[in-house]
Amino acid sequence: MTHPRCLRMSKLTLGLVAALAAAPAFAQSTSAGVGGQVTSAAGAPVIGAEVTITHTESGTVSRVTTDASGRYAARGLRVGGPYTITINKSGEGTKTEEGVYLNLNQVNTINANLTGDVAATNLDAVQVVAVAGGSDVFSAYKMGTGSNVNRETIDSLPSANRNIQDYIRLDPRISQVSKADGAISVGGQNTRYNAIRIDGIGAGDPFGLESNNLPTERQPVSMDAIQEINIDVANYDTTIAGGTGAVINAVTKSGTNNFGGTVYYAYRDKDMVRKDLEGVRFNGFDDEKTYGMTLGGPIVKDKLFFFANYEKMERSAPGTSLTDTPYGKGTITDADIARAQQIATGYGFDAGSLSAPSNDTEIEEYALKIDWNISDNHRAAIRYNKMEQTVARFPQISTSAVSLSSFWYDLPKTYETWMGELFSDWSENFSTEFKLSHKDYSAIRTPYSDLPQIQVRGFGGTANNSLYFGTEQNSHVNAVESKELSAFGAGTWYVGDHTVKFGFDYSDNDLLNYYGRNLNGVYVFNNLNDFAAGRINQYIVRAPREGGSYDDIPAKYHLKNTGLFVQDSWAVNSNLTLQFGVRVDMPDFDSQKLYNPRIMELYGYDNTVMPDDNLVQPRFGWNYTFDTDRPTQLRGGVGLFGGAAPNVWLAGVYQNTGLNYTEYTVNSPATNFFTPNVDPPYIPASGAGARQNVDIAEPGLKLPSVWKTNLAFDTELPWYGIVASAEFLYTKVNDAIYFERLDLYNQSGVGATRIGQDGRELYWSPAGYLPCRGTAAAPTNCSVQQNQTATNGQRVDGKYNRPTDMGDVMLMRNTDKGASRQFTVGLNKPLMENWGWSLAYTYTAATEVSPLTSSQNTSNWGSTLIGTANENVAYDSRYAIKDRVTASLNWKKAFFGDYNTSVGLFYEGRSGRPYSYIYYNDMNGDAASTSGAGYFNDLFYVPNGPGDVKWTGGAAMEQAFFNWLAKNPDLAAYQGQIAPANAFRTGFVNTFDMRISQEFPGFMKEHKGELALDIMNVGNLLNKKWGRINDYGFNSTARVASYAGIDPATGKYIYNFTGSTDTPTIQENNNDKGNTGVSRWSMQLTLKYKF
Repeated sequence: MTHPRCLRMSKLTLGLVAALAAAPAFAQSTSAGVGGQVTSAAGAPVIGAEVTITHTESGTVSRVTTDASGRYAARGLRVGGPYTITINKSGEGTKTEEGVYLNLNQVNTINANLTGDVAATNLDAVQVVAVAGGSDVFSAYKMGTGSNVNRETIDSLPSANRNIQDYIRLDPRISQVSKADGAISVGGQNTRYNAIRIDGIGAGDPFGLESNNLPTERQPVSMDAIQEINIDVANYDTTIAGGTGAVINAVTKSGTNNFGGTVYYAYRDKDMVRKDLEGVRFNGFDDEKTYGMTLGGPIVKDKLFFFANYEKMERSAPGTSLTDTPYGKGTITDADIARAQQIATGYGFDAGSLSAPSNDTEIEEYALKIDWNISDNHRAAIRYNKMEQTVARFPQISTSAVSLSSFWYDLPKTYETWMGELFSDWSENFSTEFKLSHKDYSAIRTPYSDLPQIQVRGFGGTANNSLYFGTEQNSHVNAVESKELSAFGAGTWYVGDHTVKFGFDYSDNDLLNYYGRNLNGVYVFNNLNDFAAGRINQYIVRAPREGGSYDDIPAKYHLKNTGLFVQDSWAVNSNLTLQFGVRVDMPDFDSQKLYNPRIMELYGYDNTVMPDDNLVQPRFGWNYTFDTDRPTQLRGGVGLFGGAAPNVWLAGVYQNTGLNYTEYTVNSPATNFFTPNVDPPYIPASGAGARQNVDIAEPGLKLPSVWKTNLAFDTELPWYGIVASAEFLYTKVNDAIYFERLDLYNQSGVGATRIGQDGRELYWSPAGYLPCRGTAAAPTNCSVQQNQTATNGQRVDGKYNRPTDMGDVMLMRNTDKGASRQFTVGLNKPLMENWGWSLAYTYTAATEVSPLTSSQNTSNWGSTLIGTANENVAYDSRYAIKDRVTASLNWKKAFFGDYNTSVGLFYEGRSGRPYSYIYYNDMNGDAASTSGAGYFNDLFYVPNGPGDVKWTGGAAMEQAFFNWLAKNPDLAAYQGQIAPANAFRTGFVNTFDMRISQEFPGFMKEHKGELALDIMNVGNLLNKKWGRINDYGFNSTARVASYAGIDPATGKYIYNFTGSTDTPTIQENNNDKGNTGVSRWSMQLTLKYKF
């Protein structure tokens, strides 16, 4: 059968037709493919035509022959080019095309008519360098949603971070939820659900500790070693594994028959960043430099090649922004810090300071890749790479806390991989690909002190404003190791108009997690006077159970998965192509053998149960191409996509059994036992406050999965090859994960001790409902707090019905609630005649039950904003960027010789991040501790006019509140209700990034130098008020008032409103709390020598 639409693609496509397609090759592919149909003058299939595909620079040759339908296909080809493709059949004619470039993870379609005297297509005219595609959209196999970023785009667009996420953001459907981290979200989904691979090897965070999806600050392979990036948002190929979010696959460069490479040096310092922004000086680093090299060439000409790279980044004096902290707001002063330091010195230890650490941040990476052309029918490659990183981290830098340097730590990481792959063409209609890889990852925290954690609260009249020093509680001992073996095998069988693909993938992750939280002890003091007097509010320490040892605490286990897939792509006729298949994922987890009978007795759950349900994922896609003069197509599909939850969430089931350690919690002890010594720390008497922490997987728990469906229309406009596209993408949760806290309830299932006036459950002891009382100096400024003494002399306790031997008991559950909708429209002019551009708008609306922001299950529960604890309610997503406009411009011109002057510009305009209104304190009494999970997640009930709630400051305070509320009409719209989570947004943000580069002659012929200047946030360079990101930081919450009890006469809430509410502040810290300066202009200068 002939495909006449392929012979009408724009005005370029008479004779030999070459259309850059977007059919997936393999989901974990490191290669490209090419295929098509050869016809005679009469339109009949040409059988037995020889197709020779030669990679010009390496001499790699692949030969295939057309089948009974005149079709041919070649897989496992190098990404990029140039290629020369020759199609020949004796008696029918010959067609040759040079300068063909092939895209990663795509089958590029080249159809040929072997008769006629029309000149061959000039493929250079349709090469795509513009953002998010261009003419590569048009293919019979383009069904789902995604884009490619090739090497020319990578070279032309700005990135001071040299991070893969700066290029992933070019896809209009993907947003960087945190500009400082670069964490990406598709359709408002969790940032941890994306799969990032390099050369088919998982390059994402192997354990789930990092919000930016990566195991290290930068991707494990230098951007200078990457050839192309493939971005799949919804690809219905059944080889896709882990596709709940985006699937990002980058392929590295390979050597050729020509020796060549680069040497480069990138530099920026604090003088190349806006110094002062709203009175705050930049302190992210003194200087930052990156240097490296690449080198490739032949070992045996036309047969064996190598490519090597090395890169090192050094950042001196890393620092953190304190703008939105209590210190930045003046509620914790220099005098407060000096007094805390003085008291600590009296106890015999150094609390540290706010000064930046003297040690540098370093990231070092090197890699070697070998490509082997075994024969025309067999090609192999092996690659090794290693990255080592040491990055400073600054915990407890937030709107309610600031920490001193003794609390900070370094996080050394090592990431090492090897990979081998083999592509084979066994016959004209059958080919295979096999891949084997191993990944070794370790992260072991190095704290700046060896002390207990010390928290002093009560600064500025607000109980929750805290100063932290000592050793951060999660860093007392914290070591993670992951050794993952992966295998992949697939066969492709060409049968007439059908392409059948089948195969398997397998992974075995050997994990060790030594999470020694609280092993040094954790002290909480209500104020500096109590710290000086040794008056402890709360003490927590974790220790081995009686008869056990510290060796019982680490968790060691295997997580495995086997995937099987089969798929058929069917060219029904010249207009319609269908693709249908099924994938089955079969998880296999090590058993958890420490059965806890007490959990069964109390809550009826077996804590040894692990997920084991197989997931069957049907997928279907289609493409219809219209018979028009210019390419026009309608495409879409539907499919189920599953992905593993971050391993750290499942680790809790192995780590927290209630039997491998005991956690003691002592509230308001009568004696002073504070000590900075941790060898050993203070261990309470046997049974005193001893509690079990237990994580449970609900029976039948399934790993996350979502349904995706899209509908898209693409057409080439009459002008300049501009492509217009419109696409709708809908994602519906099939199974998501959220957490319930079981320790709120007693054995009878009773948890709440009272129902509040807004209908929410409350868990306080009776003393927690009494009106609070302030000090003599501030009698109206008070709030209900855990462990305080109430007006009746009794102690205030939360989780009043919790069994006395239970600590944190977390149940991991499934929910089918949550969905997202994305609509994208765009225009794209491919890079032709030295310039190209793109413009796109994406609207996103999404809901979720839990944002799952943390690596700890207690924190995941505590970061889920609630009306009532444990509710299964889908609120607006915390990750959804509602409106996003992106634009890019690429221009280059050789003003002298062949030395290009290039300009690349990227613009993003986006609505602000969602945020929620909450209380200053634990409103419902469900918190894990006096400042732990559950303390900052109670959604604010908005009083329905005067008299609806009581006020500690009477009528004057009430009037002050409603005056404030009138200035916040978005919140006022919810009077008489609990304001829903993430229903509010900060202001629109506009940013421009620019890269200007100039080539110049090198020392030898064909060598070139290049000087480039990256300017990030150009608008802020022009006006200091432009390009600033103002929001509410990591927690995305705005505190309004404090819960101060319940009026005994009316049952109404009592509020304390001081007028000091949270407002958006300039955001610059990343997840490590390092100051990235993203709200300021910055520059980076790069010198590169190319040979």
